[in-house]
Amino acid sequence: MSTPARLTKRETRDSLGWFNWNVSLRGAFETICGGTTLVFTAFALAIGVPRDAMGYFSAVISCACIVQLLGMSLTNRVRRRKRFILAVALVEPLLLLAAVLVTPLLPAPWRPVSLGAALFVAAACLHLTRPFADDWLATTIPSGLRGRYIGRRIRVSSLAIIGSTLAVGAGVEVLGKDNTAGLAGLLVAGAVFGVLAALFLARATRPVVQEPTQFAVADLSTVLRTRAFVRLTVGTMLVMLPFYFAGAYYQVFNLEVAQMRPWLIAAMGVGYLVVKLLLTPALGRICDRTGPRLLLWLMCPIYVAFFLCFTLVGPGQAWPLVVAWAFVAVADGIYGVAAPASLYRTIPTQGSRPAFFAVYNLVSLGCFAVGGVLAVPLLGLLHQLDWSWGPMQLGGYHLFYALCGLIMIPCTAAVLLFPSGRRGSDG
Repeated sequence: MSTPARLTKRETRDSLGWFNWNVSLRGAFETICGGTTLVFTAFALAIGVPRDAMGYFSAVISCACIVQLLGMSLTNRVRRRKRFILAVALVEPLLLLAAVLVTPLLPAPWRPVSLGAALFVAAACLHLTRPFADDWLATTIPSGLRGRYIGRRIRVSSLAIIGSTLAVGAGVEVLGKDNTAGLAGLLVAGAVFGVLAALFLARATRPVVQEPTQFAVADLSTVLRTRAFVRLTVGTMLVMLPFYFAGAYYQVFNLEVAQMRPWLIAAMGVGYLVVKLLLTPALGRICDRTGPRLLLWLMCPIYVAFFLCFTLVGPGQAWPLVVAWAFVAVADGIYGVAAPASLYRTIPTQGSRPAFFAVYNLVSLGCFAVGGVLAVPLLGLLHQLDWSWGPMQLGGYHLFYALCGLIMIPCTAAVLLFPSGRRGSDG
């Protein structure tokens, strides 16, 4: 089986720079147009989508990961993978742009279906190329610089996301969270960033391969026999378990339960990103020196406290949430550096590397899909409860996030499944 030819130092440096441009522009696109973002959530609620049903959107996006199975056989026929990656990357934002413009014109019962279908196909485009794009990046990053480059990548992306978050917060504040046309305009602007992200990625150099790597059933067998990779995948599932339920409802909680102004939501998001941005250089260096596991032990208690802080929030009393997001930025910064570094360490340097990325993404996104679906009836049950604890009145969403915090406590033990070796170790 052929292996990628090494890039020159200049090609590597330039390509990593274009990868940073791509992730920055894509970060802005996802900040505006992602299925659980402030703008998209406000837009969906404005056109009549029930707030508890937002979990279905999260599930639909994650279910699109099944397209990776199609991709694993399709790429056997694709000779020019870079062109394939770029072409599909353009379809995603263009499809979302079309859906945003058309959906408000449909009858009310069809609007959630239209949005859900567009989200599914757009996400499918991403997942179709994700293993090969991940492999492209992984084979470009020098092994001794993984932690530091990932940290730098997060910082560059965060700067773009901070700018787009501020712009979005100001836009929704001025236009109003119920202004369908104005929110649609913001989503269209976000789609433009998605198009630009694909165009900038075209400038990166892909390592030359004599023959495209062929996928076969044996590739999946190899993946499942790689014990370090299987351990990491199981560990990731357990550590992330509460987030499979919680992720779809952050903006619903902000807008409907805490009744926060859009500018305050944006300011809270910027504070989160600034803390994360300032810490990632040090976190990347620590990850390179000590391995991911030590950092992950510090991360989990922060996640527990984060979820429990939601119980302190009420209409006009959002300060516990602002504090919680500032502190959880530390935990997310740790995970953002440690998770990909762990993944790169557990994947062999030769063989069908995209198959490993495909399985990892399929498992992760499949869990988000199941969690999004289960969260809807779970919230329905919790809404029937009305607990009082001292001066606090705990409604369905409060209990939902408290339950996530309690689940996180035993899940902390899954950190033992992550690699603990120092830089240069692959085990």
